Amino acid sequence: MLRYLSPMRRQLVEVMGSTKEADEALRLLLAHLVAAGFGDHRKGRLRDFLVRGIRSSAKARLKEIPEQQRTAVTLDELKLESPNWVRYWRDCLLERSWRALERAEHKDPETPLYSILWASTKNPKANIDELVVQANKTALIQVDASTVNRLLQQSKATFAQLLADEVVETLESPTKADVRNEIQSLGMSGAFAGLATH
Repeated sequence: MLRYLSPMRRQLVEVMGSTKEADEALRLLLAHLVAAGFGDHRKGRLRDFLVRGIRSSAKARLKEIPEQQRTAVTLDELKLESPNWVRYWRDCLLERSWRALERAEHKDPETPLYSILWASTKNPKANIDELVVQANKTALIQVDASTVNRLLQQSKATFAQLLADEVVETLESPTKADVRNEIQSLGMSGAFAGLATH
């Protein structure tokens, strides 16, 4: 649960209008989760459970603030399909997938999947020579055009699998269709473009 603090905090800062108040609301939420447990967090989508918790903690924090000291706060953004919440959630899953790919490269520097995919993502119109130059800025080894050509598709497939694994962790007993639907609803289908899926 703690690995998803970033999107929760970002959403609270936006709604509460203050990092101080957002952190206080987040503290209330975490205290509640520690005291009461995670309850039905495995029922449905984790992002839905968390946004309901965020909304509840924001309300609780607002009640703690004297009325004359409250700023204008609207909780309209704290809905299941709020565009901002979905964006924060998507960004978190993508960031976690990128970090996992980077960690994999550090464990196996001879297979610089992160560096190659990062170079390709930063400049999708780059030719192979430009990708080599860019990848060599982050790779722990020097790569050449043949290495980039050989590993580019593998880097895309590995990243897509890491992303799918992240999504699986946030769904209750997901089927492949559930995972595909969640990836699509989060607007992350592009990560799977050009890859064979089963």
